Amino acid sequence: MNFSAVFHQFATWSFRAAIVGGLVGVAYLAMRGDADMPGARLVAAQTAAPAADFPPCQPIGYTTEGELVYSMDCEQLPTAPAASAPIPAPVAK
Repeated sequence: MNFSAVFHQFATWSFRAAIVGGLVGVAYLAMRGDADMPGARLVAAQTAAPAADFPPCQPIGYTTEGELVYSMDCEQLPTAPAASAPIPAPVAK
């Protein structure tokens, strides 16, 4: 047997061993599941904030005139506070 044949046999069996090792690794990960993965704990730990804490539509900016700008997704805009009697301007004496 010459060197070329020995090298070919070695390379062939090494490749086969690598394929089997990869399959065993994938099977192990599939059977193991994600119970101990950090992502599973992070998603379970996140809790949604109560809806009462946030108004339904929050402003996203101001126009040049100073008016509030709301998202196009807002179905009900928050009502403006009731305007009380205007405060009279101070009169210079």
